[in-house]
Amino acid sequence: MKTSRINPFVNIKLLIVLLLATVCCLVVAELMQNKTNTNMYSFLAWDIFLAWVPIFFSIAITFLYNSSWSLVNKLLVFILGVGWLFFLPNAAYLFTEMIHSFRYFERQGEEIFWDDMPFWYSLTLAFVTALIGLILSTYTIHQMSQLVSNVFNKYMAGLFIVITMFLSSIGVYIGRFNRWNSWDILDEPELIIKEMVWDWYVRSSMLIKFVLLLFLVQLFCYLIIRTFSYNSKKEEGHGMSSSQ
Repeated sequence: MKTSRINPFVNIKLLIVLLLATVCCLVVAELMQNKTNTNMYSFLAWDIFLAWVPIFFSIAITFLYNSSWSLVNKLLVFILGVGWLFFLPNAAYLFTEMIHSFRYFERQGEEIFWDDMPFWYSLTLAFVTALIGLILSTYTIHQMSQLVSNVFNKYMAGLFIVITMFLSSIGVYIGRFNRWNSWDILDEPELIIKEMVWDWYVRSSMLIKFVLLLFLVQLFCYLIIRTFSYNSKKEEGHGMSSSQ
């Protein structure tokens, strides 16, 4: 049952900051490629774009939800929701891109591992990219959970968040280790499932630990951001009441 409208842009300031951070990361990646005359981080533009796709989906879903809750819109929301779920892992996937900060540089010794600035530029780029991905994931999951809360209740929304993060973590594993893309689920669903079954039997320990790790990373990132957001709203409300 629909109870109220949802703001399509839950925190427009946060989206603007993330967009600026994204542009900065792409500029730094381009500068590093030109300086080193290599293709390092050439994949970053595409990966970051894919990380933003779930945001576009959740905003579109929110607009449909707000316009009218007709049968046609419900069907469109369901279709877009499936697309959103398929592309959601691309956001948290950016967390795994941190491995590339070590990919292009050799360790220089036991005491001083890396004392050249290009490595630290690379590490900073990878770290900020990971943050962008995790925050994008948190933003879009929260936005979709608001819809679930409106249609059902807050307990279903909480369950939705946990299940979604778990599925997203599995998706990151599939992308990182089995090298499948979001749209491959439409072309090769059987092969993807077969590979996951194979991984379960051959390296179940790695599969379980990695999925659990990504789940916890996403969960704590979500809790931290939501706590800051809640405290900020609480302080604003207290400030307004004090000024009256």
